[in-house]
Amino acid sequence: MSLITNPSLPRRPDYLKSGRPVSLETNFFVVRHIPDGIIYQYDVSITPEIPSSKCRDIFKIWESENRNLLKNILPVYDGRSTLYTKTKLNLEKDVENFDLKIYKENDKEKKGRPQNFVFTIKKVGEIDMNRLHNFLNGKVNNCPDETIMALDVILRNQPALVFTSVGRCFFKREDIQAAYGGIEFWRGYYQSVRPGNGKIFINMDTAATAFYEPKKVIDLLAKVIGRDIDRDIRGPLSPNDLKKAERELKNLRIVTRHTGGKRRKYKISGLTTVPADELKFNIGKTDKEETVYNYFQTRYNMRLQYPYLPCIIADNPKKHIYIPIEVCEISEGQKYNKKLNDKQTSDMIKFTCQPPNRRADAIRKGIKSLSEPENMDYNNHYGIDFDTRMTTVEGHVLPEPRVYYNQRAGEKSIRPNGGKWNLKEKVFARCNEFSSWSVVAFLPSFRLNQNTILDFINMLSGVCDKEGMPVPRGDPPILYANPNGNIKNILSQSYQDAYHCYKRPPQLIICILPDTKAALYNSIKRVSDTELGVPTQCVQSNKVMKRNVMYCANVSLKMNVKLGGINSYLGDQLKFVTEKPTMVLGADVTHPPPGVDPNRSSIVSLVGSMDAQCGRYSASLRTQQAKLEIIQDIRNMMKELLIEFYKSTGAKPERILLYRDGISEGQFSEAIRVEIQNIFRAFEEIEPGYRPKLTYVVVQKRHHAKFFPRNPREDADRSGNILPGTVIDTVITHPTNFNFYLCSHAGLQGTSKPSHYYVLYDDNNFNSESLQSLTYNLCYLYCRATASVSIPPPVYYAHLAAARARCYLNGWDDSASETSSTVHNPDPSANYSLAPVVPHLRKFMYFM
Repeated sequence: MSLITNPSLPRRPDYLKSGRPVSLETNFFVVRHIPDGIIYQYDVSITPEIPSSKCRDIFKIWESENRNLLKNILPVYDGRSTLYTKTKLNLEKDVENFDLKIYKENDKEKKGRPQNFVFTIKKVGEIDMNRLHNFLNGKVNNCPDETIMALDVILRNQPALVFTSVGRCFFKREDIQAAYGGIEFWRGYYQSVRPGNGKIFINMDTAATAFYEPKKVIDLLAKVIGRDIDRDIRGPLSPNDLKKAERELKNLRIVTRHTGGKRRKYKISGLTTVPADELKFNIGKTDKEETVYNYFQTRYNMRLQYPYLPCIIADNPKKHIYIPIEVCEISEGQKYNKKLNDKQTSDMIKFTCQPPNRRADAIRKGIKSLSEPENMDYNNHYGIDFDTRMTTVEGHVLPEPRVYYNQRAGEKSIRPNGGKWNLKEKVFARCNEFSSWSVVAFLPSFRLNQNTILDFINMLSGVCDKEGMPVPRGDPPILYANPNGNIKNILSQSYQDAYHCYKRPPQLIICILPDTKAALYNSIKRVSDTELGVPTQCVQSNKVMKRNVMYCANVSLKMNVKLGGINSYLGDQLKFVTEKPTMVLGADVTHPPPGVDPNRSSIVSLVGSMDAQCGRYSASLRTQQAKLEIIQDIRNMMKELLIEFYKSTGAKPERILLYRDGISEGQFSEAIRVEIQNIFRAFEEIEPGYRPKLTYVVVQKRHHAKFFPRNPREDADRSGNILPGTVIDTVITHPTNFNFYLCSHAGLQGTSKPSHYYVLYDDNNFNSESLQSLTYNLCYLYCRATASVSIPPPVYYAHLAAARARCYLNGWDDSASETSSTVHNPDPSANYSLAPVVPHLRKFMYFM
């Protein structure tokens, strides 16, 4: 029996009227004219199956061979499985097959053996564009998605023929930057069609991504194995180097350069285990064997310079096509799909970081190129016309809340300025007794001597003392340890050292790390959280050597909440939370990163507030099927947090506000059907008839809406970005559903990206001001910073808790298998339970 009687999304209660009005430009461009009448939709399939990158090539050949069928018709194709036409195709039957013979690109005279394909077209239906007009005129509430999809494909068709397409983005190898590791960054454009309030818009933005640099394969090989081929390699590659090289090169498209003008294209399916001067193959259909090295010398008069290197296995391994690495080049326009390393990530951030004025200019350039006459054939054919001026929207800037600290402080509260403040003259709102701690230095004493460590500890202690968190008296015991040693034994020894020093177990262990590598950090957190049950605070050795008061202040923020304290609060500015027992939650699903086994588990995190000031949170963690976004076990996770809330406050929540990160608009209905329904089941299982009022809000960061102040002198911060507290809930938002954009943080670099909020369920009957103000105010309570943040803290905490859970699952890196000795299932009916944390540690925000 369904627990939701009305599955439709809540209607917008009103528009925001409070706050200071502000005029903004946005990167949404009005589509002034959209097609009338019918657009015909067809399904397309290609047999045998080919990569999506090749589908457009096949489509072009079908198009050129069927000009009679397509007379006066300009079909548009999404590059995968859907075709649209303005005029109905004159097909003999609803499903029609077209036989195509595809010759290799360099076979101009078609003397070679063609590859046979079947191009199948199936009529799907007719899209009535008048339904979209009715939606825009307010005659119907739900936007007909099929009309938006058709418009999107039409507008993307011409750019897809000119640019390299990656998802909804288009790139050209013009504005590029070389990067470390054989890749390069390309700038391009993002483009999509979005419905707004009475209008249809093109959302245009700049984009950037990493491509493989079109260069010699042997140069990429050198970067992969980290050695100079000419200087360092004199014989066959080691098995380890061969494995690394094959992992990097596999599936790359290449061209050969040893046959003069005939540059043949192949795909790398692997590397041979023996070098070119030893690898033998049969010549033609004879039984005569020859080495690759001798064959190239005889056939092409080419003496290989690196005969000791392996050969590339090209295309289908069964065809036994072996090509020396040194005659191959990487084809242009291949996206780099692996995870960027720290250096590449840093370079990418610098490459993409554009101040608002430059980004706005680049966006205007992009929309103008889309409207050039040579790019308008398809738009004109379908009757589409759009404005090239940015749309003006009216927003409001909400006032910044006052942040409160301990009332015995010199400065009891502060009104932030531009979303920022500092800890000067302030005392943490609440600090628990802190009476025992220890230090582990994971590097030798000659690199970091004891006096240097104690100087850092003294500075940290002084900062903590000023902030109302006195540290234990006397110097903590210091243990030097090998980072490659047994972490459990090391932390256990430090635990005993603290016990002997202070006559009680440690409440915190400071761990000094030699570098930023994840393996040691993961091991420390796994042992401390799941076996030892003591919070750890990791610091970098270079920060210890250069000790800095600001750094110590940031560390103290984390220390206080790990010890059960509260850094600051907002008082009656959180009336929704303080008036009645209320729990605010954040939910997130973290998936395996690119480049690892896609079957590894995704991690689910649900974090809920445990007090009336949203200062303390508890986390519930699970693993579930890889890449699955909808939370499968949210029922049991919610029950865990409801029980924790009752233990902490002595009351059951009467109201619940859940911020859900990570789901797209296409998943809204599934979220209602699975997650919200199961939350209600959790209420009923806690106690029959128990039904707190629930509000479920989706938080989206992965969008391309940008806003630029029309009057930067009054309405922008120092970086030229919109001010913290800027809300937009008109024009480009849904005409009836409750959604809005909120920029709650200050712009540090680049162009600020507001968060997009979409209400999927609301029993609490929020109006626009109450929900938007509450959401904005919450962003000033992130306990790791003295600044407002871009999304509500419980969502951030859900990210952090999920990231911590990765430390418990060894399989997230290549160093170990995905196991954890602490995985167990508290509910036998649940398939995805993970309870890795020592029970008493769950009372603290250990994941900070």
